[in-house]
Amino acid sequence: MINPRETESFDSFYNFVHKHPDGIYHIIFQNGEEISAEYDTDYETDNGLSLDEAGYEEYIAIVFKRTDDNTLFEVSCFNFPIKVLYNMARVI
Repeated sequence: MINPRETESFDSFYNFVHKHPDGIYHIIFQNGEEISAEYDTDYETDNGLSLDEAGYEEYIAIVFKRTDDNTLFEVSCFNFPIKVLYNMARVI
C-alpha cells in the first residue's frame, strides 16, 4: 500500500490479480458500468503533480484490457469497483 486510500479491499484485489493473471474479470463500477476484461499489467503512478506540490499522491494502477474492444483501462483506489467476478466467481 503506497496510498492511504488503498484500502484492505484494494490490497486483496491487487494480490488476487497477481495470483490469477489469466482469465476473465467482470468488473462493476459505482456508476453501474460493467466491463469484462483481462489483466494486462500494473504500475505505480501519481496524480500528475510535482513531488513538492500540495496534493501530490502516488498510487497503484491495475491495467485491464476490455474483451469487447481490446482498449485498456485502469483500476485504482480512485475508481475502485463495487464488485468483481473472476471466471464468474465473486472476488469483491
